[in-house]
Amino acid sequence: MSDLIEVIQKIAQDAQDGTKPTDLVFGTVAAGGTVILENTMLPIPASALVLTDNVVPRSVTKTTSDGASVTIPLSTGLMPGERVVMLRCASGQRFIVLSRAY
Repeated sequence: MSDLIEVIQKIAQDAQDGTKPTDLVFGTVAAGGTVILENTMLPIPASALVLTDNVVPRSVTKTTSDGASVTIPLSTGLMPGERVVMLRCASGQRFIVLSRAY
């Protein structure tokens, strides 16, 4: 009986491995918010990208002691030419941009 369970577990694991639910990929930001995959040179449209907090522009506005408002940039958005690390999801239908890659 334990052999049957091991065989079923192996089949399930092989099926899961074959679907590649996620995969780590690298790309380069191009004009217009698209990203070019490094290994295939295919453009990924901005509509297929999910951006994390690490790659979106963020700033904080502070008020100084004299009452003036000062905006302090915390991070910039993605710029053309920057290299990014992403997770490919749903067989390449969506890409989660995790961070810049240096």
